Amino acid sequence: MKFPAIVNERLSDKVVNMLTDQIKSGQLKPGDKLPNEPELANTLQVSRGVLREALTILQAQNIIYRKPKEGTFINTFAPSLLNETWAISMKKATYLDLLEVRECMEIRMIEKVIDLATDSQIDELYDLIQPDAGVGKDKTADYYFHYRLAEFSQNTIFVGFIDTYYDIFHEITSLSLSKNLRKDSIHNEHKEIVDAIKARDKNLARKKIRGHLHNVKISLKEIN
Repeated sequence: MKFPAIVNERLSDKVVNMLTDQIKSGQLKPGDKLPNEPELANTLQVSRGVLREALTILQAQNIIYRKPKEGTFINTFAPSLLNETWAISMKKATYLDLLEVRECMEIRMIEKVIDLATDSQIDELYDLIQPDAGVGKDKTADYYFHYRLAEFSQNTIFVGFIDTYYDIFHEITSLSLSKNLRKDSIHNEHKEIVDAIKARDKNLARKKIRGHLHNVKISLKEIN
């Protein structure tokens, strides 16, 4: 089985697209086992970190599944899923549709973080919301905060949703930040959320995340 090398930016997306194209064309079939991570990363000429990110996205979309100590396999219903993946469906939805889904997911997500996050992970969240925290230039601080919450919930569906959600909202959230809308408010809201997580107070955390997303909705309406 041959895989073309991946050379452009946003390498994880390129890996995702390449693998899904091979499933659509029948080169990869339901039940096929992918090469192990070192071998596949070397063949694609990407880092193992990039490959893991791509595989996490595919797993969140139920295109692949992993068996401990056995490997990564193409799901039996992957070809039908690829006719309209979750990400494509999300892009067809309205902003308010996505916000409603996000609220439902983040409330559960924050509960899981309270149950599962270690004290050191909570300290990392405090570090992440500092004004001088180093975050990537292509993503907002808001994205990194919510993405880490998703990771700390230990649910790959939440991780995949947050990543796709912010890709869709990138243009509008960038416009909001360029107008300096809610910059201070976002920082304060994030701190209140982390404070509730540190206190392991689920009722307070649910209240803070609902308030945060309500303000996001108001901000989006102001932009539009």
